[in-house]
Amino acid sequence: MPEMTKHLIVDLKTGFAYGVKLDENGECKAVQPLNSAIESLDGRVINKFGPLLADRNPFGGTPENPNTLPYGQTTYAVEMTADGKTGKLFTLVWPKKEEADKGVLPVVATKPLPDNLMETGIAATPKGLKDVKGAGVDDEVTLKKALENIDNMIGLDTAKRDIKQNIAVARFNRMKQELGLAAKPISRHMVFTGNPGTGKTTFAREVAKVYHALGFIEKPVVHEVKREDLVAGFVGQTALKTKEQIDKAKGGILFIDEAYALSREAGPGSDSKDFGREAIDTLVAAMENMREDLIVIVAGYTEPMKKFIDANEGLKSRFMTYINFDDYTMPQLGQIMDFMLKERGYVMEPAARATAMDMLDVEAKRAKASFGNGRTVRNLVEKAEKELALRLENEHKLDKNSGIPPEELKKALTTITLADISGISLQGLTGAKAKPSKFGFDSDDDKKAAARAFNDNTIKPEAPAVEVEPKAPKPASKGRFAP
Repeated sequence: MPEMTKHLIVDLKTGFAYGVKLDENGECKAVQPLNSAIESLDGRVINKFGPLLADRNPFGGTPENPNTLPYGQTTYAVEMTADGKTGKLFTLVWPKKEEADKGVLPVVATKPLPDNLMETGIAATPKGLKDVKGAGVDDEVTLKKALENIDNMIGLDTAKRDIKQNIAVARFNRMKQELGLAAKPISRHMVFTGNPGTGKTTFAREVAKVYHALGFIEKPVVHEVKREDLVAGFVGQTALKTKEQIDKAKGGILFIDEAYALSREAGPGSDSKDFGREAIDTLVAAMENMREDLIVIVAGYTEPMKKFIDANEGLKSRFMTYINFDDYTMPQLGQIMDFMLKERGYVMEPAARATAMDMLDVEAKRAKASFGNGRTVRNLVEKAEKELALRLENEHKLDKNSGIPPEELKKALTTITLADISGISLQGLTGAKAKPSKFGFDSDDDKKAAARAFNDNTIKPEAPAVEVEPKAPKPASKGRFAP
């Protein structure tokens, strides 16, 4: 006899209660609605259930009203447990009435809910609970955990020191206020600068947990946006679009990546109106008027971000904290790669790892400021995974009847070899035997010469180096711009 579990659930929208019986696979085997509203929850005892609706019995609602069931709808309910703790969240997809009349029962899925919904950001913290322990105010346990997460991030020594100093100043000022001492309020908005893939977004998520634990924001949530999420194409629409994103971030952190794109000037022949400016004005107003409900973090390349902030007095006066994210060193990139591999369940042979590190070093020197750091490492790992899969497919090791012993197959499925690494390129090229054509500027000097020629047609730049594939019997265009 399959093991059954019984659950008392309350619909989040209507407050209607049901008894639900699930089998060991979570499949609904019976539903028993209440005849009337709950009169008492003392002792978590409810005995107002109507007839059991199960198996082939008609699915009809309560005797008083056969149409109370939400036929054809998807509803959500929370479980009421005997110990008073937060139960599971139930999703119920109800059958249509004609299906229910034939005995079809709801399809049910469950998800555990944490005991502290405010701490996880699922529920907002009421402002009236600002000084209640457990409401996210100076929660030392959560704060310690969040700071440990930051400490455990690879590299980022400068960023770690700066954020810890910022946290210390915030706690310092609050303690002075509690003791009646003068304390000038400081802006909690921040500027994150650095090259791509240096951990700015991940760092912001941990900062959200820290500031929530300190009680400065109601939920440890980061709402991530870019220019296209804030700027519309018509006059007056950008302010509304920006405000919509600000409202979504309220109570947490609004993270604007590549924020300097908001001050992008309109190009020749386009409208003189810069809609990004409208977004900036809306943002500045929110940073002032919602400073108790919102933290804004803007992020991007170092020099463009400095110019972006310096060019706008409204932004300049509200961003007092600048945190720089240095590029990762090669050993740190190796640590990141090892972490990603372990997280995905892979091991990399020593020769493969050495080759991968050489590839990262070459790519870092080639790409310079545009090098993707941790992002490039992730791309390498993902490409290696694909090469591994292709190699095993070509070796027929993925065939169901391959005859390979399970332990040997497990090792093959989780070991990245030199052959897998040798098959990839961090520049996005295929690594085919015949070298692809390459059209593009090989150096910054070529680019500068081209720029001068654009403005003065008497100057002719040297042609960029071009590599052409050997001609095939039936030539086809296989040119490719160099990345």
